[in-house]
Amino acid sequence: MKKALAVTLIVGFLVVDFLFFHDILKPGEVITFPQYLTGLLSIPVILVAGLYLIRGEEALEPAR
Repeated sequence: MKKALAVTLIVGFLVVDFLFFHDILKPGEVITFPQYLTGLLSIPVILVAGLYLIRGEEALEPAR
């Protein structure tokens, strides 16, 4: 169940980021602050979910 949630988070944020930023190089396209914030906040979510998929439970435990 946790791995399904991690995959859903990764795919979901990648889709949202793609929808927000796929036209970033198009002339006249304006990217708003909430769009930048969403892109910035998606980075740690994708990293943590990816680490969980690679390492499992120990990726979520605090360092000792």
